[in-house]
Amino acid sequence: MTAKSITNRSNPLFSDSLEQQRFRDGTGEKSWGGEFKWSESIRKRKNDTEQISEKVASKISQDDTNHEIEVSIIIPSQNKYPLNLFTLYSLEYQTFNTKKMEVIFINDASTDQTEEALKNYHPPFQFNYIHNTQKLGRARVRNLGIQAARGSILIFLDAEMITEPDFVANHFNYHQNSQNLIVTGAMYAKALYSCIFPEFSDQIMKTLENLAKKNQKIYERIQDCKFPLETSYPLIEKDDIVQGTFKEISYSAYPWYQEIISNFNEKLEGFMFPWMALLTGNMSIRKELITQAGMFDEEFYHYGYEDWELGYRLHQMGAKYIVSNKLTTYHQEHPVGEGKWKEAVGNFGLFCLKHHEVDVLILALELARMTDILTMNNVLKEYKLLLQTNPEQFQHFREKFIAILETIILMLEVDIRHINILGAAGFSTKARESLKNDMKQIETLKSYPNLIKFLAMVINS
Repeated sequence: MTAKSITNRSNPLFSDSLEQQRFRDGTGEKSWGGEFKWSESIRKRKNDTEQISEKVASKISQDDTNHEIEVSIIIPSQNKYPLNLFTLYSLEYQTFNTKKMEVIFINDASTDQTEEALKNYHPPFQFNYIHNTQKLGRARVRNLGIQAARGSILIFLDAEMITEPDFVANHFNYHQNSQNLIVTGAMYAKALYSCIFPEFSDQIMKTLENLAKKNQKIYERIQDCKFPLETSYPLIEKDDIVQGTFKEISYSAYPWYQEIISNFNEKLEGFMFPWMALLTGNMSIRKELITQAGMFDEEFYHYGYEDWELGYRLHQMGAKYIVSNKLTTYHQEHPVGEGKWKEAVGNFGLFCLKHHEVDVLILALELARMTDILTMNNVLKEYKLLLQTNPEQFQHFREKFIAILETIILMLEVDIRHINILGAAGFSTKARESLKNDMKQIETLKSYPNLIKFLAMVINS
């Protein structure tokens, strides 16, 4: 599909009113103003009116008379065995008083060994096990955990995250003098191969073997592994977690996060997207605050953006974010299912529909690999400064800029290269010249280098 043909799709980016067409043709100065639409291909959960309780076979072992719980750790899990068991082991050895913490473990219709493995699991903390007989999806499952939680402080943890002994205590301490704080350690996560999976490539196996040379016992376990595998093969045991020796084969990863934490302080001052710190792999918040925000939006059924969408709402409410290096976790690497990209793009479109604001729309630049995260941050900062200091002069430029972002988003959905963006947006020759004139005026102000560079990229696409 060519970029030019996008505007002729049955579900266009803009509704083709006569006035909008006049602007595109250069015959009028009407703003774009059309309703931003996203394809019907957004994949959502099936509509239903059933209550969660009717879809859940619950095995909650809790003493309702116990009112001492201060921290509730919410762990959703779908087909993450034995990684989820290693995560639970790490929570057994917390410095925080285990009598004052609970783990709400939600098995979201797993088909692996999770149910059997946890049937007789008796940790030192209060363990509430919920088994969904039908998949509820990422947002809905976490809301189920929030509703079941008895602690005033909630920690969201991915099922494959191994924690340090002071993990719960450090999360808890951050909230003692604040009511509107969101704290994450996810940006400081390290990677770990705790298991070998049949899907692992030769390249991954080579990396794994090199890492394992740091620990003789783990290296010997690799040598004892019989290939080809039919199921996962654990490389660590509970003792490795208790003694902390598993960390010997962990390594720094996730350069996207490292780019953020190396350029901004723990309060993310100067970062235009602090709400990106709401990362449910390792994040804490007061139950009262997340409830006031409306919890997770359950329309986000598939992979991606349900956490940032909530984070954005909380940011608008005035919540503050902290990225802490005292909350490091170890992500157990595993195969990623096919289709995650399409799910993420679909959910991003849903995010844009719910919050049709430049702060959200501009995320398309990094998602489309047109800029990196720091450049995107600077483009937004300069764009807002430009409109703040020159509100009347660049009013029409604002409309064009939004139209460009909308088009980039739509091009993501149809999965084509970002070529001839202005053509795809319906810019006429006159509208293109108007944009070039805007860029020249912005250049004379000598304060917006990143914005100018982005506009040049769009014009030359």
